[in-house]
Amino acid sequence: MKNNIKEFDAEPFDLTKILNSVQSFSLQNSPQEKVLVILGATATGKSSLALKLAETLDTEIISADSMSVYKNFNIGTAKPDAQELKKIRHHLINILEPTEKFSVAEFVNRAEKIITEINLRGKIPIVVGGTGLYIQALIEGYKFKDAAKSQEKIFSDTGKLKYNALVIGLTANRQKLYERINERTKKMFDAGLVEEVQKLLSAGVSPNSQAMLGIGYKETVEYLQGAATLDETISKVSQATRNFAKRQLTWYRRMKYIKFFNVE
Repeated sequence: MKNNIKEFDAEPFDLTKILNSVQSFSLQNSPQEKVLVILGATATGKSSLALKLAETLDTEIISADSMSVYKNFNIGTAKPDAQELKKIRHHLINILEPTEKFSVAEFVNRAEKIITEINLRGKIPIVVGGTGLYIQALIEGYKFKDAAKSQEKIFSDTGKLKYNALVIGLTANRQKLYERINERTKKMFDAGLVEEVQKLLSAGVSPNSQAMLGIGYKETVEYLQGAATLDETISKVSQATRNFAKRQLTWYRRMKYIKFFNVE
């Protein structure tokens, strides 16, 4: 990946321009259900933008994050806080116990129903998250053998969208992105990530549960088990998150319909 991600042909982030695009999109007539999508690499400000747009459109947010579905996993997932959740209705957040499993098929099955319900009320739902597979599977209409049991895709019309979708992507040059990731990682630990993980373990959550294997959680478990110092753990989480961001950006390159904006 190049230092400046020119492959995306990203424009400078301009909130006014984005708001105008969204307003124009909202006025379009379409036989398809509408959906607004905000995606991007970790720490690029997706949630903040989604909240602003949800207020503008007076609508609701559907989380496309494989970790935010779990109850009590808050700090390490950068989940919206209680005030934000109260201000704007969010879907697919805090819906599962840590012992439960979640898959792309289950996400698509649930999100499709929510999108239909919100459209029927005359609103445009906002799907926001960084899990590229989840979002691509949803808006391109992937089909699965059994949404409850299988993640195996049996049909995909890649590139042809199931919805009338405006897909906005947030990106940054590598140095800036890494700085944002490192800063966010430090803030998570300052906010009490170690204490959150300790509380989850004390409540009986297994270190081997799907939820506890997420970035930030598994490294913190290792720290609590004495396998690393706190500084080493913070460094590990930052590195793992940077690697994840690179995988996210690689995934988005296959989604040619994304309109990218470069954040500062």
